[in-house]
Amino acid sequence: MGLGNILLLTQATCYTITLILSVCTVVPMAVHVSKFDGHCLLYTTGTFDSDDGHFIARWASPFYCFFTLSVGGLMVVVSLIQLVRMSIFLYMGTDSSFLSAFLDSVVSVVVMPLVFTTSVLVSGRLPGVVPSHHPAIPSFGAWSSLVCWVLQAVLCARKLCLYHERENLMISMARERRLLNASHKSQAETVDDTVPILD
Repeated sequence: MGLGNILLLTQATCYTITLILSVCTVVPMAVHVSKFDGHCLLYTTGTFDSDDGHFIARWASPFYCFFTLSVGGLMVVVSLIQLVRMSIFLYMGTDSSFLSAFLDSVVSVVVMPLVFTTSVLVSGRLPGVVPSHHPAIPSFGAWSSLVCWVLQAVLCARKLCLYHERENLMISMARERRLLNASHKSQAETVDDTVPILD
């Protein structure tokens, strides 16, 4: 097993945590949507009718919940796929290629703004909107997932830098080897030309 690769092990751990946190975001939101017949509790307001004792709800747009569910589902799928990939790399003792690391960083950078938007929507930090009660577990899961995705982006960028440094080192070593071989070849030719052949 490739447990010596700390960067890969850190990525696998971060994807595991992200998977757990994305489930913490998706499950409560799915329960809310199913319990309220497709209505979203986020930003829903209402009045209490004192005459008959009923609460008259003014339901908010279902976009808030469905966007949160779709981004949470995307996080679950991406985290699970990446966790399986990183686990296979750890088991085989190998690491991803430059292209794979680049795609990982692109995925992390694309998912980050989506998770940030979800975090803002779930926690109700929009100007002019003051929710009296908001779901705490999805909010915790979304903001913590954002931290994990930022960490993933940093780790992927670090891996890209390492690959770039390694590639530059290999190119420079190959160039130095060619120059050294050329200088040895030219020195050998000059020595052969100057040394007389004795019979």
